[in-house]
Amino acid sequence: MNDRDDIKLRVKAAVNLAEFIGREIELKKVGENEWKALCCFHGEKSPSLTVFFKNGQWSFHCFGCEAGGDVFEWIMRRQGLSFPQALVLAANYAGISVDEPAQRIYQPPEVKAAAEPVRGAFAPEKYRALTEGSAALCYLTEKRRLPAALLADYSVGETVDGLAYAFAYKWRPANWPANRKLPTEFCKVVKVERPEGKKVEWRDPKGGKSILFGMCSTMVEAAVASGGELVICEGELDAVSWAQYGHAAVSVPGGAKYTGWIDLCWDWLQRFGKIHISFDEDTAGRMKVVEIVTRLGMARTDIIRLPQKIDAARFKDINECLQAGVSPAVIDQCVSEPEILKPDKLKSIYEFAEEIWRKFHPEGTDQIGLMLPWGNYHGSSLPFRFRYGEVTVWTGFNKHGKSEVLNHCMVDLCWQGDKALICSLEVQAPETYRKLIRMTQARRNVCSPEDKAQFRERCLKPLAQKIWVYDAVGNADIEDVLAVMLYAYQRFGCRQFVLDSLMRFSGLDGEGQDIWNAQKHFMDRLVDFARTYNVHIHLVAHSKKPNDRRGEAIIPRRYDVMGSSYITNLAFNVIVVWRNRAKQDKLEEIFQSCADLWIREKPGQPMPPWKRLLGGAPHPDAVTEVRDSWKAMLDIVDQLPGEMKTAFLELVPQHDAYFIVDAQRGGDGDCPARHLWFHYDSLQFLEVSPWKTGNDPRRHPTEYAAKNVVEMDEEL
Repeated sequence: MNDRDDIKLRVKAAVNLAEFIGREIELKKVGENEWKALCCFHGEKSPSLTVFFKNGQWSFHCFGCEAGGDVFEWIMRRQGLSFPQALVLAANYAGISVDEPAQRIYQPPEVKAAAEPVRGAFAPEKYRALTEGSAALCYLTEKRRLPAALLADYSVGETVDGLAYAFAYKWRPANWPANRKLPTEFCKVVKVERPEGKKVEWRDPKGGKSILFGMCSTMVEAAVASGGELVICEGELDAVSWAQYGHAAVSVPGGAKYTGWIDLCWDWLQRFGKIHISFDEDTAGRMKVVEIVTRLGMARTDIIRLPQKIDAARFKDINECLQAGVSPAVIDQCVSEPEILKPDKLKSIYEFAEEIWRKFHPEGTDQIGLMLPWGNYHGSSLPFRFRYGEVTVWTGFNKHGKSEVLNHCMVDLCWQGDKALICSLEVQAPETYRKLIRMTQARRNVCSPEDKAQFRERCLKPLAQKIWVYDAVGNADIEDVLAVMLYAYQRFGCRQFVLDSLMRFSGLDGEGQDIWNAQKHFMDRLVDFARTYNVHIHLVAHSKKPNDRRGEAIIPRRYDVMGSSYITNLAFNVIVVWRNRAKQDKLEEIFQSCADLWIREKPGQPMPPWKRLLGGAPHPDAVTEVRDSWKAMLDIVDQLPGEMKTAFLELVPQHDAYFIVDAQRGGDGDCPARHLWFHYDSLQFLEVSPWKTGNDPRRHPTEYAAKNVVEMDEEL
């Protein structure tokens, strides 16, 4: 038995199905371990749904429509969810932890509205408008502090004896004539008198559609017409109370436990741009809110937390606030500062503050598109733009720097005004942020150990509202990643998305037609997402190892990508990044000779960081140690044998990487390319050699200063 089967059995054993189903429909006990109810999966007048506990197992079965099964089958039928999603929901109800990240949903799926029991006959003669002096009107206006005009607008009336008030649940069918009376689905009747403090209420008639209350009030219909905001609360008088505070509001029909109104009112709810949930501050209300926000969409749905009373406890509901005289300004502040739910893998830079800090200082010690970062800032032209609605595949051999070049582009794109989400499944989130900070600060040591108080403001804040990460390493499910991407787009306005890398997505690694079909489906999903939301997606895909004897000295092309041809054929652009390994290998030999010389001449002294010093002469503002290290390296190089010194002088100005736009849909047919030079401290790629021009990325990620730097050959 695997872990998933074990969790399934634990959840089934922990959930009392009668109690679980009883939250949504009315069950009547007919035996020691048996309950009956009207089936909610088809219309009927006599109960045929049975819930029973037999042989240690909970089950349900309808003898009318033959629906049946366990708690997971109930959830899947009732809410239109998949089994993994039903497992997570049932486990949350039972208080059992289950790690199913790939199956959590952030947008509701297509669901079929559950059929309601057949509605009985409605007798409007039993009710009338609220009348002056009646017990119902006095209670609502004096005790609950609700104005009569607003109560009338929300279709609140009373029984003909005036001893009970009635909430008319009305709705407006499509193309309903303006002068015709709106249909009443049912009335919820509540007596003013409460024997022994218990509320007496009933639904008249029984059955019918459990729609939302207040859908046809003036304020709500105005919000529908404008695509504005809506408050969904737990009680009818709370809906009227919210309207009294100036907010369009409706109420759920059956308390917190019933969510069938989502199915029935789904199309109507899509007309609102923003939805606020305001349920009672009790256990039942708080438990159900998460499910409701998830189904309605996290990006547009939030949770209102009511203000605190003098004793620090929160007001139970909005009508209690109204009775206590809480000001509209205080309530408006609660609406403007709601509790936000988000996908647990969508992270801000601040959530990794300590981990990123430790990356810089382990254990507290000092250890129409948007333009490319190159070509367009210095008068030259590189005919390529990152255009919205497109997918770009970044390819190249493993360890050739394509992720570094791509991250450099992300930093530059964000400084051009965009926002990005980086899903790096091969690098942990704090390490990704550490590299991005070095790029934005244009140096290795972004702050000293004594500067931790300024670390947040200086290093984290510049990226906080520009770049988010998907916090996962290893294999991921594309549907889960797309859900987080959608939230990042809707909530934060992210329009650049990095997926690194292709083979980290489940079901795409391997050969054969099934795998190739899966890769095509994957690319189709990315292209559809990019087009639908007008964003740009960057997909990293490794190149195959070359068979040629020259190995990685050959520059790979788009047809060398690992996987099927669908990957590059369906992409809009293909970018190849190739690292000049020959230069690196030869420099390694020279630096080994430098190291040998250093040990002989200066034993015990700290050795210069040879590679780091290849980024060009130090900035005039650099600390003394850096300038001294630079001069020490030049002194050692000057002592090398003639051929090695000459090779050094020839190698250093050579490019470190080659950036090639190997294909671009909508381009002019050529393959624009550019040599790049790697700046070790900033992890940036410069478009000209820092040794020959004095390029320095310290001023800005996209602006390189070129002054006050002595050229290397003059020093030598």
